[in-house]
Amino acid sequence: MLLGKPDEKKNYSYTKGKQDLTEYWSYDDLELSLGFDEEDDWRLVTIAITSSCYTLKGLPLIGLSKDELKSQLKRKGIIDLEYEDWSSIEIPSHELLSSDSSGINFWFDENRLSEVQWGPLFLDDETIDWPELK
Repeated sequence: MLLGKPDEKKNYSYTKGKQDLTEYWSYDDLELSLGFDEEDDWRLVTIAITSSCYTLKGLPLIGLSKDELKSQLKRKGIIDLEYEDWSSIEIPSHELLSSDSSGINFWFDENRLSEVQWGPLFLDDETIDWPELK
């Protein structure tokens, strides 16, 4: 493994069944986590970062406000942003901006970007557009 052994591994099921597990590997020092889905033969389906040392097309993102992020993404050609309010009692200002065309989720807490998640692109609502292996 190039990244080494993860600091933590967790398994989740987002439904009541156990046949749709996702395993997350967390690398604390890198502020990075990777998600692998059982449904997709344990292939990598999610990369999440929480550190400003990571960039998108040369742009550090973590810590930007929603308006700053929207402006920067527009300059980079990412304009298909959808907003969802995920606020709860535990996290009163938890919000999401997502881009389906880029496969990216931008999570905000207190109007500051706290996490970026990359996932695969989809051919339709169910089918991942996996890259061809050579």
